[in-house]
Amino acid sequence: MMETIQVLSDTARAFPTLLTLDNLLYAVIGLSVGITWGAIPALSSTMAMALLIGFSAALEQHAAIVFLLAIYSGSVYGGSISAICTNIPGTPAAACTALDGYPLFRNGEGGRALGISIAASTIGNLFGALILILFTPFLLKLVLNVGAWEIALLGLWGVMISGSVTSQDSVAKGWLSGLIGLALSFVGVDAITGTPRFTYEIGFLYGGLNFVAILIGVFGFAEIARGLLMENDADVPPLKNRVTVSMATLVKNWANILRSSSIGAIIGAIPAAGADIAAFISYSVSKRSASSSERERFGKGSYRGIIAAEAANNSSVGGSLLPLLVLAIPGSTVAAAFMGAMNLQGIHMGPLIQISHPGLLEFIFASLITISILMGIIALAVGKVAVALLSVPRTVLLPCILPICVMGAFAAQNTVGDIYVMLIAGIAGIGLVAGGFPLAPIIMGIILGPLVDLNFRRAMIIFQDATFFDVLFRPIGLTLIVIILVTLVAGLRRQIRNS
Repeated sequence: MMETIQVLSDTARAFPTLLTLDNLLYAVIGLSVGITWGAIPALSSTMAMALLIGFSAALEQHAAIVFLLAIYSGSVYGGSISAICTNIPGTPAAACTALDGYPLFRNGEGGRALGISIAASTIGNLFGALILILFTPFLLKLVLNVGAWEIALLGLWGVMISGSVTSQDSVAKGWLSGLIGLALSFVGVDAITGTPRFTYEIGFLYGGLNFVAILIGVFGFAEIARGLLMENDADVPPLKNRVTVSMATLVKNWANILRSSSIGAIIGAIPAAGADIAAFISYSVSKRSASSSERERFGKGSYRGIIAAEAANNSSVGGSLLPLLVLAIPGSTVAAAFMGAMNLQGIHMGPLIQISHPGLLEFIFASLITISILMGIIALAVGKVAVALLSVPRTVLLPCILPICVMGAFAAQNTVGDIYVMLIAGIAGIGLVAGGFPLAPIIMGIILGPLVDLNFRRAMIIFQDATFFDVLFRPIGLTLIVIILVTLVAGLRRQIRNS
């Protein structure tokens, strides 16, 4: 209890540092860009974060954090705008929102549907921030008792669960994607022995494959190519009424909001599960718990369905940051991009973050709270602008983003080699998606690969004189082994069932 009060007190003291004119300006810009970006189909939250990493590297540390968190939060909400107005989700997380939002739009209730989505998103974001604040101190204390062996197992589980939750039909393809990511992470000079691995005497490979360049390739270049091959652009009719928030609807759905926000925060904390899975699970739970009359309205225009999806996908933002800040394991690919941006700022996530960067956690907490509140205001102002942009043909819009991909890949390390990495990753990404391979596990493998590799080898050195059972029966390590085996068995059962 005292620790919780202390964290809340420290977070309150971070607000004077946060609430400067520059930081607020970057928050407003980030939210405006994020909401508009998320509203345009084929432009994902991950793409937004990946492309703007290079820009954020030139900002002061606090400004970069505020800007990127605003992009993250805004783009997750922004997907609901096109979902409601065109039945085309701007981001995968808004797919469930389209099921009920578009029928309401067709019935002339588009303004009210957008208003409800804004309110549910704002509340969900605040709830996720609260979960992050309350649970981070306890997890940090727990993680300080974890050694190299446990960290290696945790990283391995992160890659496995990423492959499990992101694969559609074949879990094996998800795991294979994760293994590809792990293999790519081994390129470069060995951190322990100093021996070059898979560099083939190519100069820029000695520093390893740049994670940012690969991220931009598979979620930027590849997505642009896929977006240009999509169906014709939808006609966007004008809004028939003002964007309004129905307080009566929110009060009626208070239990739905709390349940959906809780589901979103929990699912968001699972590596690579992300906002889209959180929204689908929450939507399903909300439908099952609804009355028979309300259940019949799901898919035909239910505000309850919009609230469930939007509260969950936005609360997953705070949830995804929880394992990132404490364990250096991103809860989503967007959180992974945020981690990459923080690395460029000299900030390294993990158990020692409070020691190496005192006060930073509290600043992130305060930033997320402020951004959540601002998002509701900015969304009301930017909503109609985003709707207007939906009418811009993809054939015009998407090619304009390609130069940003190139600049983003180059800016991360100022090397031309990273542009080639980005192009190759993009072409490979198109092929992998066509073959049914999920891309998120590749990113998780690249990020967690060094963590698994370095800590596994450290553990082998530490326990070189210990017996096999001494290592096996370490309590936390044994628990993680059981979790890995359960994940493996569950995945194999699903694979057999789908076959």
